[in-house]
Amino acid sequence: MINEEAARLHRKSIIIDGLNASYFRDFDVISSIYRGGVTAVNATIAAWQNPDETRVLIDEASNLLATHSDLLMHIRSASDILKAKSENKLGFILGFQDTIPIGDDTGLLDEYQRLGVHVIQLTYNTTNRVGSGYTEKKDNGISHFGRQVIKEMNRLGILIDLSHSGDRTTLEAIALSDQPVCISHANSREFCNNKRNKTNETLLALRDKGGIIGAMRFPLTLTGKYYTDLDDYLDSIDYLVNLLGIDYVGIGTDFMEKMPLGIKLYTLKNVSIINLFKFLFTCPVKNFETASEFPNVTEKLISRGYSPEDVQKIMGLNWFRLYGQVWK
Repeated sequence: MINEEAARLHRKSIIIDGLNASYFRDFDVISSIYRGGVTAVNATIAAWQNPDETRVLIDEASNLLATHSDLLMHIRSASDILKAKSENKLGFILGFQDTIPIGDDTGLLDEYQRLGVHVIQLTYNTTNRVGSGYTEKKDNGISHFGRQVIKEMNRLGILIDLSHSGDRTTLEAIALSDQPVCISHANSREFCNNKRNKTNETLLALRDKGGIIGAMRFPLTLTGKYYTDLDDYLDSIDYLVNLLGIDYVGIGTDFMEKMPLGIKLYTLKNVSIINLFKFLFTCPVKNFETASEFPNVTEKLISRGYSPEDVQKIMGLNWFRLYGQVWK
């Protein structure tokens, strides 16, 4: 149980999770996020699926939102986040973790945007038609088709996410985009030497473009160890704030609550056996094991001397500002 000061601040704040990849078909997942006092979440609903499979997943997400409309709200604009807060609902921002769902047709971006998809990651772990993922030995950067995708996403107001992209692809995308972009879930590679994290050069370029990084709570990107706690997570936030400034850091948990093992293994099919083993057997961050423990982050930020205004920026207002700037 957190102290009353932290509880009061958490209740009145807009809380946004920049990336949650949990198994939303399980209502326990939704209940966990809701209990954590989260106002809105960038919910991954597609990644490696083709266009037809993706349309099915969007329909499923829409049905989920309609079935639980007393609790959930589909976020289509930044103002909807304010509405979700005022109505004590959990807002769902529909997002993809790859551009595979558009195939070779940038016109599908318009369709997805009209259906309410507002955040799309350019690549997952490997190379696609747009660019290269971080697991590739050679990063070829943004392709000609990728330039078209970035231009169209800018036009439509779809937020570009570069979390899993390789270093060259990430830097080129930042430079090519006319709008701020995000790294929804990662940490600094200088803070923790894991290739999945981003270099400080990349993070500073992100900041200079007006973008935001969501600090990720995965142990191997925090300390490289199997066991971590909430203080390790806050250390990563402190590092990012000191590097970038208070206005460019948010939360991006990458929770995978209730995710079936088969799906987990599929998402990691291009990861080395050693890293796969590490992923499967790493313990959750102590005191931030589920989304229901979001209030613990607010309390810990206060205990580290962050002002209430700065706590609110990290916990949600920075994401809210970015969404409002990019979304049409």
